[in-house]
Amino acid sequence: MTKDSLNAKLRDLARGLSPKTGERNRIGKIYDSFNDLFGINNCIQIGSYPRYTSISPVHDLDILYVMGDWNESSHNPGAVLNELLKLIEKNYKNPTDLEIEVSIQSHSVTVAYLSSGNEVVSVDIVPAYIFGKNEFQDCTYKVPEVIKEKRHSIRKSMAWKADSKDGWIKSDPRGYIKIATLVGENKDFRKAVKIVKKWKENLKDSDEDLKLKSFHIEQVIAREFLKNSDLTLFDAIFYFFTRLPEILENPYQIQDRANGDKFIDDYLADLTEEQKEKIVQARDHALIFLEEVNDTSDINALLLPNFYERHSSSEKYLFDFQISMLINPAYGGFKITAEITDKNGNYVRDLTSGGIVEAGRYLKFKRLNRVGDCSYKWKVKNDNSSTEPRGDITNGNTKNVPEHTRYLGWHYIECYAIEGSTCVARSKQFIILNRENSKK
Repeated sequence: MTKDSLNAKLRDLARGLSPKTGERNRIGKIYDSFNDLFGINNCIQIGSYPRYTSISPVHDLDILYVMGDWNESSHNPGAVLNELLKLIEKNYKNPTDLEIEVSIQSHSVTVAYLSSGNEVVSVDIVPAYIFGKNEFQDCTYKVPEVIKEKRHSIRKSMAWKADSKDGWIKSDPRGYIKIATLVGENKDFRKAVKIVKKWKENLKDSDEDLKLKSFHIEQVIAREFLKNSDLTLFDAIFYFFTRLPEILENPYQIQDRANGDKFIDDYLADLTEEQKEKIVQARDHALIFLEEVNDTSDINALLLPNFYERHSSSEKYLFDFQISMLINPAYGGFKITAEITDKNGNYVRDLTSGGIVEAGRYLKFKRLNRVGDCSYKWKVKNDNSSTEPRGDITNGNTKNVPEHTRYLGWHYIECYAIEGSTCVARSKQFIILNRENSKK
């Protein structure tokens, strides 16, 4: 599939993941209602929604409630939170047709919006003190450390002492919004984040232990767009998935903007080897889909939380070499065939397109034509039921010259025409060795 066609499919997919009009209208009304209550200068919406990287449905919203400047000797928001609770209960005007439930937590006030007792969306209002400025001359803040937990339900179960100096950390939400705005000049940035986040959510829904953090994903992709502002949507998704095994094995790579001794990817250190292996199997499924996708494929299949377990340690794909599969008709096609010989190297016949070969034969594969100035890689994949499923990819020719017909089943040989880091043309030949022709 051409890169332009694939990008078009991916962009359609991303658009379907964005918050729906009804959600956006509701969120806008909710945020405006808190601006009306507290004053617009005292409310800052943070999180993925103001960075335009959230996906539907939006469950959690976060607001910093700016209480003034940080005072080293006076930083107890407990009384303010109690007053805040009373203020909301007395004066808050609910702009929705949902019921609300207001509760005070150890670090915040939460307003939950309910339909028939079920939470539709909730807002966490978190105290913040102004504490310096970032390189963009935007304010940074002191916030309770527990804010780093994304899910409100988790925050509610965590204790935090309001009068504890150690419970506060520096935070730079405006800086992250600024970076998202800068890289967001390329509209594919936010689309890439949304697609990978949805894949991540589906993965977690399939197995609660396979947790990647949305904010971490966003920062990995943002850093790549900062390096190369001309990335396309496919480029960004391919980059993330091909680098994911390396990312999983190397935590503590992305420092928090406001705290140099904290890392937003530190949680990776807690993943078990089994969990990392399962995540890699899920990304293998996604990348294999991208290698095989065509004009009639349902692009939504990219998001499915399926797992591909390789059948041998030698089984490889082009993406293992950071080579993308983007077939370009402008290069034209090419074909491969093989000369069949006996064990002594005596010519028997040429391989037919049907691919039926007798046991004990030897095959010397070759291209029938070239594609531009491309280099070539060859893959040999035996039937998965065989004792040696293989799947090795080698440069210039097959791993063994000649290859030996030894195992029953449906096998295939594939040749890839590579230009730079892209496969622009491919040719596949099936080899069929069943019991009937093995007796010949």
